[in-house]
Amino acid sequence: MNRGTAILAASCLALAAANFLPESAPAQMSLTPRIIHTGKIKCAEFQSLSGERQERALIYFNGYVDGIRRLTTWDERAAGELVDRALGYCKADPSETVLSAFTRAAR
Repeated sequence: MNRGTAILAASCLALAAANFLPESAPAQMSLTPRIIHTGKIKCAEFQSLSGERQERALIYFNGYVDGIRRLTTWDERAAGELVDRALGYCKADPSETVLSAFTRAAR
């Protein structure tokens, strides 16, 4: 299993598990919430995020691109491959925006 697929699978499991947590759990978050402008965050900034924040952002960007494409079925393999391609674009050009990398990867 490649890194992108592993991150995506772990993130989905974490989201599913979160539905079973007590209602007080959100107050126990270890991360201070941020507002990230999806069209402006550069790959370099994304790569400097903590692992948990990166996972959350990967889920968001994957869902965002799937929404633009009007996909209503989640294909774990295809999503993992898309994430891997996007991460590859980010590593190749840290000045590129993450949204641009995901958009290119979705073509």
